[in-house]
Amino acid sequence: MAEKVTSLKIDPKLWKRAKILAIERATTLKSLIEELLVNEVEAEELLGEELEFSEEQVKALERERRNGRTPFTISIEKSAVELVREGRGE
Repeated sequence: MAEKVTSLKIDPKLWKRAKILAIERATTLKSLIEELLVNEVEAEELLGEELEFSEEQVKALERERRNGRTPFTISIEKSAVELVREGRGE
């Protein structure tokens, strides 16, 4: 795929912080910006998808909540987009 050459006006202090972050992550600023853009675009696409739950699943979650328990807890350091990518085999 051909790359798009573009220019942006960015706050100099933010630009410097981004360059430092890229160095800390042992990556290029270009790669960091692309990763951030991909994450934002894919997250927005995920928000547009509807999740489907059965009536039984919803009732089970409601029972847990009524009994003072948290129905589920997500405890993982990966982002939602990373998990979706793994699920897709990317």
